[in-house]
Amino acid sequence: MFTTDSRRASIAQARQQVVQHLVAAGVPADLEAVQLVVSELVTNAVRHTPNSSWTLNVTVDGDRLTIDVCDSDTTPPHRRTGDLKDGRGGLGLPMVQSLCDKTETVVTDTGKTVTALWKIT
Repeated sequence: MFTTDSRRASIAQARQQVVQHLVAAGVPADLEAVQLVVSELVTNAVRHTPNSSWTLNVTVDGDRLTIDVCDSDTTPPHRRTGDLKDGRGGLGLPMVQSLCDKTETVVTDTGKTVTALWKIT
């Protein structure tokens, strides 16, 4: 398991650290897809959390890779119509959903966890 948070890493550092962890562990994952997913999930936590605080957990369990990003915003992500012209986004969640096998969101009284899951072989 690998964990980092907003006190210890920038978005770019989190991306790099996750890839380094997966390479060192010999995990046969699509590293470019993992980097994009980490970027999108952490960026959303920064943008939508009042204090820009987040925690990132990476777990490899058998044939499953799990990336969790936790923050203190209780609003779950939702699909929006993306528009490249206005710069307001809306492209991240569909991209994340297309790059991994499954996404899940768990909302609690204190925040949420957005999870991206891959089956690895």
